[in-house]
Amino acid sequence: MSLEAILAKIENDARTKAEGIIADAEKERNEALHRVRASIKDRHHSDLERVKHRVENRSQRMKHHLHREIDKALLSHRRRIVDQAIDQAVRDIAADSDYLGLMEALLSGCDLSGDVEVITAESDGGNITQEFLRKASTGDTTFLLSKEHHTDHGGIIMRSGDISLNATLSMLAELNHDSMVMELSRLLPLEGQVD
Repeated sequence: MSLEAILAKIENDARTKAEGIIADAEKERNEALHRVRASIKDRHHSDLERVKHRVENRSQRMKHHLHREIDKALLSHRRRIVDQAIDQAVRDIAADSDYLGLMEALLSGCDLSGDVEVITAESDGGNITQEFLRKASTGDTTFLLSKEHHTDHGGIIMRSGDISLNATLSMLAELNHDSMVMELSRLLPLEGQVD
């Protein structure tokens, strides 16, 4: 599985999680606007003509302020949603049936030579074995299973002497975080859309 396919999978999984949040955010926004409109309407009872201009000005200021506050809250919420979706996608990839294919692709992209120690996640103990690494070894590179484990959800760290290559899933997601956030943000057009 190529890095592009990994990133596409992370983006697709994150996109699926993020789309479910949009409807809830819209409902919450509409309820807040409904409460503000109801509050403004109640103020018109005493003397509509005399207070009309003042209430309209106040209504516009409140609406503008409310929109700004809602936009800020939704933007913050969207950032949390996107980060959570990416984190969940990383966890899902580690449990995916194509996970070992992804590990083979990462090992085949290793440009270290000689004996290369492979540090796995503790949860990969039954999947990434010395036999699996032997099959992935090439003429110049021999992969050896480390007794150490990293704390990520999946992926590997390859180490040869003082050189380490971090190919954990979280690191791959972090390296492409900005582009994934931009892509996922297009699905969550929440700020600036309050009516």
